[in-house]
Amino acid sequence: MKRNYRLVGGAALMLLAAVLAAGCGKTKEPDSPAADGGEAGGPPKVSDAPVTLNAAVDAVIVDSALEAAIQNGLKKKHPNIKLNIIQSGAGTTLTDQIASGNAPDIVFTFNGRLATYQDKGILYDMTPLLKTHQFDLNRFEPQMITDAKVSSTNGELYGIPYSRNFHAFYYNKDIFDKFGVPYPQDGLTWDQTLEIAKKLTRMEGGNQYRGIDPGAGISWIYQPLGIQADDVTTGKASVNNEQWKKVFELVKTMFTIPGNEPNGTPIDNFLKQKNLAMIAYTNMFSQLEEPTKQGFNWDLAQYPSYPERPNTYGNASVNMMAITQSSIYKEQALQVIEVATSDEVQLEIAHQGIISPLQNTAIQAEFGKNLNVLKGKRIESIFKSKPVPYPKASPYRSKSEGIAAKYFNEYKNGTIDVNTALSKAEEEINKMLEAEKAK
Repeated sequence: MKRNYRLVGGAALMLLAAVLAAGCGKTKEPDSPAADGGEAGGPPKVSDAPVTLNAAVDAVIVDSALEAAIQNGLKKKHPNIKLNIIQSGAGTTLTDQIASGNAPDIVFTFNGRLATYQDKGILYDMTPLLKTHQFDLNRFEPQMITDAKVSSTNGELYGIPYSRNFHAFYYNKDIFDKFGVPYPQDGLTWDQTLEIAKKLTRMEGGNQYRGIDPGAGISWIYQPLGIQADDVTTGKASVNNEQWKKVFELVKTMFTIPGNEPNGTPIDNFLKQKNLAMIAYTNMFSQLEEPTKQGFNWDLAQYPSYPERPNTYGNASVNMMAITQSSIYKEQALQVIEVATSDEVQLEIAHQGIISPLQNTAIQAEFGKNLNVLKGKRIESIFKSKPVPYPKASPYRSKSEGIAAKYFNEYKNGTIDVNTALSKAEEEINKMLEAEKAK
């Protein structure tokens, strides 16, 4: 799909003016003296000598649309800065760059990843730098800044959000039409959603239609409850409890609707075989482009929620730009971040279906406007729910979740009951934690 990065026409120019007016500028302290050539009350002047900054990409996607928006912004505001974005690949991972003695100046990553950087020597608390240069954190949604500090011990801010992910509920309208079932409405609980799924799970014309899939097993279903498989505070497993029991039982109920058993990957079921009626997933807009061109008839609804956690979905990974401790160009790196989080760039990437972390309703209203795949879709349903506050995760989170998933599968397959599954998971996670900490 052709992406359009220009704002053209009088109406678009007026929109841009409105967005810029809606955004908050930098805060100034009129009585503070100028420093390093800065104007009275303003931040110190940063050298405009030519400089090249390297930026690593770790565990996130920096696509051509995002890169173009940032690079174009730099050309306008800081043409002296050349930004070299290094995509992760063989020999170019963040670990590779650090090991070779060429640690980057900036890392594109997400908040949940920062815990793994503790032993890499690259974490840098940006708080003093932000204060010196009067970087206004009040422009951001408060939860985004709170989530950005999830790996901090004393309120350090190791990175600045430039976007966030989301969870959405996608459905195949043709399957609903085929069986005469009304489309899912916003505000459904998981139990209500399961009742709809039962009506759509049928064998028809030799094809087995599945009603629903949670997208990633138990992973995204436990997150809205704000729970973890291991507790970073106690250093112990935390799965043998009623909340995890609820998750296990809910997902097993989904998978044991006769005919709704998993068969292949849920994303292929939905996009290729087109035999899955509903799927709870994260952003799959790029994957929907080609099927939509070929006539795939789909839409969005609000993500289902627990009654005790209404209008809440799972962890919204906060994509961040972190300045590294080793960088000798920290001020210029901050200028890159200022460009990436400016109203102009945020508006541009919002048009491409990226949710801004800013408190700017004008930008939010422009979400997905340049994506043909979203024309006529119920985009507003995405914004009716909010992400759960990101939990303070341990460095062993993925291993703990893997163990929990293993025993869920045994429970789902009927080889053990739910209480035994949770007890065994608790025991094995604790053994894993002990072994990891002893290394």
